[in-house]
Amino acid sequence: MSAQYYVDPLYTVLLQIRRSEKDLALRRDPAYRERVRTLIQEFRQFVHASELRAAVKQKLLSELAVYARTFEPYAENALKTGNVGGGMGAFRDAAHRIEAILRAHHVPNLETNVYKLRRQEKDFLLRGDEAYVTKLVDIARTLRSQIAASPLSETDKALLAGLLLDYQQGFLQLVAQHASIVTLTREVDAAARQIAPLITANVNQANQMMAARVEAITESSQASVRLGMLSMYGALALALVFVITLTRRIVRKVRQMAGLLDDLAYGAPTARVPTLPGGRDEINAMAESLNALLEHRANFLDCWKTSINEMIAQRDLDRANSEAARDEAITALRAASTAKVQQLNTIRESLLHHAEQIVEIHQRLRSAPGDVNTDDVQALEHAAQGMVTLLEVLAVDHT
Repeated sequence: MSAQYYVDPLYTVLLQIRRSEKDLALRRDPAYRERVRTLIQEFRQFVHASELRAAVKQKLLSELAVYARTFEPYAENALKTGNVGGGMGAFRDAAHRIEAILRAHHVPNLETNVYKLRRQEKDFLLRGDEAYVTKLVDIARTLRSQIAASPLSETDKALLAGLLLDYQQGFLQLVAQHASIVTLTREVDAAARQIAPLITANVNQANQMMAARVEAITESSQASVRLGMLSMYGALALALVFVITLTRRIVRKVRQMAGLLDDLAYGAPTARVPTLPGGRDEINAMAESLNALLEHRANFLDCWKTSINEMIAQRDLDRANSEAARDEAITALRAASTAKVQQLNTIRESLLHHAEQIVEIHQRLRSAPGDVNTDDVQALEHAAQGMVTLLEVLAVDHT
């Protein structure tokens, strides 16, 4: 707003124009006419660049055009005839009207004092010193006096005075708010100083509780880890014992079967591998098969030996030449026959055992038709193969 009343540059240029105008009349030098023309152009540029109201600008430009137009005949006459007519003319009247317009919008040092106001305002905001408030109020009072004493219209004076009053009241409200903020800040700082020890104590207590809780959790976790490790070691130990026990049982049976196979290859085995009736594991099945093989071999060998002994006794009886030799041959033949009967009884018991297995499976299948499993099929197969083998032994013996 102050820029609308800042006409000092225009007033200065106007004074330079009037001075060059008078120098032209006194010295009659064309350079002063050119000087006036240059200053007129400069004045026009200042008007366009100013922040004056548009109506004021238009008045100044119109009067400047009148001055420029009427100055040219005056300058031409002064240079040719030297008759200046006392410097009177329409150009002089136009210059007076321009000066009146500028005076009507001129408040001395208005913009400078406004800058001083803003400076005191910012110094107060930066430093908070009450001295800047006093300085600002003094400058505002000076401005108010300058506006009242200026040639401005009453409307412009009232407008500027109102704006200045609003600014001063707003600034004083800002000062009051600043004082209130300072007071509140001091009270908050005092309360913070009182509360700080309590907060520190609570924080320390919370830290101690947290540390104790963390320590308890750590101890509990360590105990849980130890218990878990013990449980794991216990489970591993039990698993190891189970594996060792199972392995020993399997290895023992396998070693027994290996020994029997070795005896079977190079001797006459009499021992048998212990089996579990109804067992379903592969080792038990291998043991049963090996025992059956040994039984069949033993039966075959017994039958073969009995038949050989019987043939030898019969041959000796046929060749006996004396009563004593005949009696000895009859005794040997009787012993061979007895052994053969015993062998037949053994085969009979084996056949009865296989037959009982077949009957048992048959009865179970009749009670539950369709419930045939692999174990039953395998048991029937083994019983049938055993009977076939025993019957083949009898057939060989009969032959």
